[in-house]
Amino acid sequence: MTTETETYKGHKIEIKYDENSESPREWDNICVFHTAHKRYAFGDKNHNDRESIQDAEREAIRSGDIVLPLYMYEHGNITISLTPFSCPWDSGQVGFVQIPRKKMIEEFGKKNFTKKLKKRALEVAQGEVEALDCYIRGDVYGYVIDEDGDSCWGYYDIKYAIQEAKDSIDWIVKEAKKKHYEQLKTWIKNKAPLVVRTSMKQALEV
Repeated sequence: MTTETETYKGHKIEIKYDENSESPREWDNICVFHTAHKRYAFGDKNHNDRESIQDAEREAIRSGDIVLPLYMYEHGNITISLTPFSCPWDSGQVGFVQIPRKKMIEEFGKKNFTKKLKKRALEVAQGEVEALDCYIRGDVYGYVIDEDGDSCWGYYDIKYAIQEAKDSIDWIVKEAKKKHYEQLKTWIKNKAPLVVRTSMKQALEV
């Protein structure tokens, strides 16, 4: 399904929903998502009962890891956040996000879990939650140029997808001009008649 269209340098850009996107929890993440829900299992560790997830939370705290509550709102579709939702009936805590102290230290090449690194850890967690939220809500996109031309998928931001499409078109235009210049040089070298040559002005206006 096309969500947006735009014309850039004579080329049509279509932004479409990525219906085959990969869950961001399959990526090389830092955080560990713990969830406990009867119908949904979108965490890294999906617990069967309240006691199990509470034990996991206590263990994470004992290890010196950061533990953040994870909230879910369900009203037709679902969405998740690190902050509570305003609706008390259709939302509530669904689990927690564990930020492993040891992994943060290793990933960022530090010796200690400093205050600055803890702040960075919160930013990492926020980014991972936002990515999963986009995936859950189906807000993942791709672009297609000229209907069946160049395409790329897996974008979590429409604006970024459009910019990437424009960058691709810039490359296409650059290569077309380069090819035209080379062809023109060949025609001139071979003394081809003017009626055969392609207008340089037209090429530059692409």
